[in-house]
Amino acid sequence: MSEYKRVIEKYGVLSFTPSGSSMWPIISNRADTVIIKTPPKVLKKYDVAFYERASGQAVLHRVIKVHENTYDMCGDSHTAVEKGVPFDAVFGIMAGYYKGKKYIDCEKNLLYKVIVRFWSFSIFFRRCMIKGLSLFGIRAK
Repeated sequence: MSEYKRVIEKYGVLSFTPSGSSMWPIISNRADTVIIKTPPKVLKKYDVAFYERASGQAVLHRVIKVHENTYDMCGDSHTAVEKGVPFDAVFGIMAGYYKGKKYIDCEKNLLYKVIVRFWSFSIFFRRCMIKGLSLFGIRAK
């Protein structure tokens, strides 16, 4: 069991600064701070799940589709979907995050919800957007 999972089980909340670019452009590598809380029994499409892969790696990715007992997940900067993530692999949900000193609440911030739905609209569209942004020198850091 990861230390992250132990903290969430003990205190019900966890904050940390993620490393990696999989959730860019919403979460920036080693710059933003995420707030993770105990998840509901079943997450919804667009929720950001904190889960553990079979390898033991802790991952922060967005729910793309909810099935009977599993989720399909994808990082915001990824174009490949990770299918079949079991419900019981999820041990946290992103409640919000800090961009500098500004807190973004994932449940209440309307702009966040609009951006997430726009960005998650289709993986093909995301591929085009990421490619287009890279042409202007804008890349995940």
